[in-house]
Amino acid sequence: MRIGIEGIKVGGYTDEKAKSGATVILVEEQNNTVGISQRGGSPATIGTDLLRPRHRGNQTVNAIVLTGRSVFGLRVVDAVITKLFELKIGYKIGEDLRIPIVASASIFDFYDNTILPTSEWGYRAMENLSKEIPIGKYWAGRGATVGKLKGIKYAKPSGQGYYEIENDNLSVGVISVVNSIGNIYDESGRLVAGEESEEFIVNNVLGTTLGVVITNAKLTNSDACRVASSAENGFASVIRPYNLSLDGDTVFTISTNQIETSVDKVIFLAYEASRKSVLSIFR
Repeated sequence: MRIGIEGIKVGGYTDEKAKSGATVILVEEQNNTVGISQRGGSPATIGTDLLRPRHRGNQTVNAIVLTGRSVFGLRVVDAVITKLFELKIGYKIGEDLRIPIVASASIFDFYDNTILPTSEWGYRAMENLSKEIPIGKYWAGRGATVGKLKGIKYAKPSGQGYYEIENDNLSVGVISVVNSIGNIYDESGRLVAGEESEEFIVNNVLGTTLGVVITNAKLTNSDACRVASSAENGFASVIRPYNLSLDGDTVFTISTNQIETSVDKVIFLAYEASRKSVLSIFR
């Protein structure tokens, strides 16, 4: 699948031995605005406070990193930050120093093994940056599963999704990494992945859905946070249940600030694109 929004590139790495990986979203457009919605009860994140209202006025990033391996995914983030530093990409401080601004969120995918990520994951992800993003069991979505309401042994394969909507000159795309406890339902309510059951036996089962909304709309930080929240609403419409206490659900918004438009139009398109992004994994 190709990302059509200018100023954005993606790269990733899949470690088949670990059955995990990482996804990097590089923001080439420096005049970007970023926001966040974080409803999950157990997030594994870094750098997210910078994206919230009432923090620094310049809410921009150089990259967003999505990883597997829970908090150990920070090893990948460190490598991405180091590579950006080597490329002299970041917030300029003085004449020679640039500090890369990177936010990250991870899923828990220690289901088959306990192999930890290495810095190579981050470096390899930065080596293959392009406009193309694979759908399915790739990159950060390699070890993702869904339908764990009755326990991990009932889990079904999931992965990484993407869907982009164009309306006039406005583009809104959503990257998703779906590792939910809940089942997946299509827009008509039909079960797509998981098992219908009245049982609810979630004992120390962790689940997380990650998302990145990408748009060329001009947004404020508050608008960007509202758009991310709308994407979470879209996720909740096809992932049920969603936002449990052991979920780390986190959604980012990146706006490249190229098109004047109504924020409500972006909110609506983010909702629609997030639903279709999840469902793209299961088609």
